[in-house]
Amino acid sequence: MRKFITIDVGGTDIKYALMNENAEIIEQGDIPTPKTSREDFVEAIGSIYDRYAGQTEAIAMAAPGKIDAGRGYFYTSGALRYIGECDMKELLKDRCPVEFCCENDAKAAALAELWKGSMKGVQNGVVMTLGTGIGGALIIDGHLYRGTTFAAGEFSGVSTLWTEKYTSKVVWARAGSTSALIGRYAKAKQMDPDELNGRIFFANANAGEEEALQVLEEFCTAMATSLHSLQLILDVQKVAVGGGISKQDLLIDTLNKKMDELYEEAYAHRTPATRPEVVRCTFGNDANMIGALYHYLYEIKG
Repeated sequence: MRKFITIDVGGTDIKYALMNENAEIIEQGDIPTPKTSREDFVEAIGSIYDRYAGQTEAIAMAAPGKIDAGRGYFYTSGALRYIGECDMKELLKDRCPVEFCCENDAKAAALAELWKGSMKGVQNGVVMTLGTGIGGALIIDGHLYRGTTFAAGEFSGVSTLWTEKYTSKVVWARAGSTSALIGRYAKAKQMDPDELNGRIFFANANAGEEEALQVLEEFCTAMATSLHSLQLILDVQKVAVGGGISKQDLLIDTLNKKMDELYEEAYAHRTPATRPEVVRCTFGNDANMIGALYHYLYEIKG
């Protein structure tokens, strides 16, 4: 059976797995992400390769940044600036002498959903992941849409206030991310946001705490409004929501309730938009690696 090294580069850790062609994990682990230099990054990836040298035919990587997935070129690289503007395939070829490919992490997650998850069989859809920011990807005509310069789906930077000059203060990440949700809850509770997280918030919301439920209602109203704006442009069948908080039924249920309310109003005002189905993503922490493997098997090798 064919085997592949799949890698998910994060700001804190580099997760890796040895997978077969069905995306079944044979072995997995993680190592700290280097904060220093390209050379240290290459050696970190090399240390993963050394574990499976002779067993694998390729390395398939997912990473943050604006990436030309066909070439393996990183234009930007999120927080890991030292690997921005570099040919990753060329950088690794001597240290890891097997085939290599890479894809943006949010787009890789969408490929995983398209292959074996919530987007399987969907012609047009949106995949979004809620975390520190809002990761996004578009499925158009049954394929991942990368955009002219590989930057399609950068939802975090979408303005939520079109009547003022664009600044980082009015971007969607400040209203629709998990960080925004926790920040809003901290303000309502008059607490330090650093003392709170998604687990604490949803424990309180699921227990019926009034402040938590009110914040969730407001958050989901804003999210439904944002998704409706996307729908007017894209007209998709389905929206899949990922990220750690997407595991919460209360989030998905409240968001769908707000979508129903919004579309009742939209229909009343003859807005020409069809309500998309809203579901949670199928895959969690392994999504980026699964999508990177799909990219290698079906887009690079064909």
